[in-house]
Amino acid sequence: MPNPTRKEIIYAHDGLDILCERADKSAPSDVLKNYILKALPPRPQPTMAEVEWDDDKHYLAEAEHPEYGKVIMLGNCAYECIEVLIKRKSHDKYAVLTSNNLTPTGKRYTLTKVQE
Repeated sequence: MPNPTRKEIIYAHDGLDILCERADKSAPSDVLKNYILKALPPRPQPTMAEVEWDDDKHYLAEAEHPEYGKVIMLGNCAYECIEVLIKRKSHDKYAVLTSNNLTPTGKRYTLTKVQE
């Protein structure tokens, strides 16, 4: 079986959606769609390259990076990059990573003031 790229998988899902919209809404077309979906890999989650940065949603939000694992997004910067904090066991590290390698997880962190 071929190993489709992320982009090819997204195109296949988009193409299937378009075909199903144009097809007759009869039961056989739903059955065929389900057979096709079983053969397709799942649709990949959108990366930050496909999402417009919103401070309210993305500042201090968690994202998954293929090399660094879970990171905390800090801010959007030029050239399709995002400032992040990489969590390490020994120390945290600041980095700038390309947005097409960051997949939001839906989790967010909040800052709280600690009383001493």
